[in-house]
Amino acid sequence: MKTRSIAAIALGLTAATMVALPMAANAQTAPTDYNYVGAGVGIGSLGTGDFGLSVNSKFTVADNISVRPGAISDLNFSGDGETIFLLPVTYDFNPVTPNGRLMPFVGAGISFSTEGDGAVGPLVTGGVDYRITDRIVANGGVNWSVFGNSQVNGTIGLGYTF
Repeated sequence: MKTRSIAAIALGLTAATMVALPMAANAQTAPTDYNYVGAGVGIGSLGTGDFGLSVNSKFTVADNISVRPGAISDLNFSGDGETIFLLPVTYDFNPVTPNGRLMPFVGAGISFSTEGDGAVGPLVTGGVDYRITDRIVANGGVNWSVFGNSQVNGTIGLGYTF
């Protein structure tokens, strides 16, 4: 329960940050049409643990529209572990910082869980990408999977752009 409260607070802070920051049109300083694949840490109610490995990615499909497939696993494959697969479509906001490196996103899609008999349900996601260099992106996101007992989890990671 404590982890879900923390994840809910993180989701609220992400939403508040996206509303509070100006949505300036700085697209020319850092375009949103980059792609990446990365890995990091998954945080949330995962099987028997609250931390796991996350694999995340971003593939641009149109102006400011991306598909961000990912997975979060507690790496416990003995039967009581869990892996969550995420397939959201997101709207990528233009950069919100003067240097054009911080880019928030929000979206929805489908999530699949391997816990128990498995579950499939809607997904709501939001987060930010921060372009550290032209090739490295730090990213963080909060995901709300709506199935059975709804789950809120997050990811923090690094990605390699191409």
